[in-house]
Amino acid sequence: MLADAIAAERFRLSRDRVSLFWGFGFMPLVAMLFSMAGDLFVHVVLRKGMPGGTTVDLANRAMGAVAGVSGPITALFLLIGAAAIFAGDYRWETWRLVTPRNSRVNLLAAKLIVFAEAAAWSLLLTAVTAVLAGLFGGAIDHATLVSPSAGPAFLGQYAGVTLVTWLEVLLIGALAALIGVLTRSTLGAVIAGLVVVFLQSTLAATLQASTWKSLLVPAYAGRVLKTFVASSADARPEAGPAGLALVFLLAWLVLLGGGAVALFRRQDLTKE
Repeated sequence: MLADAIAAERFRLSRDRVSLFWGFGFMPLVAMLFSMAGDLFVHVVLRKGMPGGTTVDLANRAMGAVAGVSGPITALFLLIGAAAIFAGDYRWETWRLVTPRNSRVNLLAAKLIVFAEAAAWSLLLTAVTAVLAGLFGGAIDHATLVSPSAGPAFLGQYAGVTLVTWLEVLLIGALAALIGVLTRSTLGAVIAGLVVVFLQSTLAATLQASTWKSLLVPAYAGRVLKTFVASSADARPEAGPAGLALVFLLAWLVLLGGGAVALFRRQDLTKE
């Protein structure tokens, strides 16, 4: 039954091209265009008449682009996609037609899984567009392509950063699920979710010491964890704060997702 619910959610999202584009495809494309425009400006204005000799590290550009996906600006568009998934049935009043066909736990779990899949594809698109932008910048500057300084270890670093960022994005989706179920509104999920993401991102920017209290802030915990997995073996910080950060991120995911499921199971959907 869960497989049927997942298949149905995939189909619905694939047909909702507006939400799919704005939620998961818009920011990677905009980031690519801004990067290309920046490289073009540097080439035409700042490096005009200067000799070449620059280098481009496509792999590190891709990792840096993926690491920044959990920021507040990108979160706004992710919340748009998440709100369409989790609160769209309230808007169109289709819950009363869907809930007799499957359990509520399966229906909401399917939405969480489909959001996770869409988020993973969005991260892949972010990496690809970052590479394309790097190739464009390298071409206009006649730059030399170089490999990461970490060598083979870079693959592990990139995988770690991607997984941590994906986990942060899943937190955004779980937050949208909880607020969407609570408010029964797509707009409420976007606005309230953005306020929460912005506040905790602002708070994380002011934190320095890795205490258990600071690691409770998801944005700060994600930063500590990404710093750990992206560092080389000889310059890697202590594993203790990073491990605690991972535990707290997973705990937040369970708390938000579980809270959304628990609240949804008790809702009266006869008019939704």
